Amino acid sequence: MDLTRPQSPDSDVAGRITYRLDLEYDGTRFSGWQIQDGERTVQGVIEAVLAKLFSDCTRVSAAGRTDAGVHATGQVAHFRALPHRSAETVRLALNANLPADVRVKTVTITDATFHARFAACWRAYRYRIALEPLAVGRDYCWICPYRIEKLDEMQRAAELILGDHCFESFAHQNETEKHYLSTVYRSAWTKDGPYLDYRIEANRFLHGMVRLLVGTFIRVGRGKIGAGDVLEILNARDVRLAGRKAAASGLTLTAVGYEPWREP
Repeated sequence: MDLTRPQSPDSDVAGRITYRLDLEYDGTRFSGWQIQDGERTVQGVIEAVLAKLFSDCTRVSAAGRTDAGVHATGQVAHFRALPHRSAETVRLALNANLPADVRVKTVTITDATFHARFAACWRAYRYRIALEPLAVGRDYCWICPYRIEKLDEMQRAAELILGDHCFESFAHQNETEKHYLSTVYRSAWTKDGPYLDYRIEANRFLHGMVRLLVGTFIRVGRGKIGAGDVLEILNARDVRLAGRKAAASGLTLTAVGYEPWREP
């Protein structure tokens, strides 16, 4: 059994239809994906619309529970419901009633065994840093106040986390977390005009993992630590050694894969 992939709990779908949602959202004004009392959440606004569409609807489950302020262009979710409605009817009804900062790109009627989270083989995130102040696009990046001169060292540090590792040094401690193992398939920095983009793809992500990694890589780019120090922090399994967590606004969930990861 692959311990890095959580197992889907058994559930009685009671004849309900399973709908897959591929969606995007601007996380700026949301308190994250997961429903919370008294807070505006992505899950909450979707479920409020579905409650009007279906007489019997289960909770909407997402492939990744993004934090407050984090965006998504490639989120996947699912729910099970009765009565049966066409996929296009559901898509049109959702988009007609959802707020402007959430859009459902496609709806698919799928097999009852499909689970957006537990069936996922990998997920992809992008973290965007702006190297200079911006008027347009500032909600979708972190405007970095530091001088970054060692991009080659940042890339070398990023490559050190490829493969199978325990990421306890780059995760918020959570007593419900069974383990901190992840397999990282891609970890790379690129420069795109006034931006630095970090892209990471892995079989699973821990709470705060990408933003803590970025905060640590920034320390490398500033010359505060060397690339090799990142590997030492990783092996120490102590989150107190990681760099300061980067801002939520720069992080976007870009894709979820349901087939084994392959080199692009």
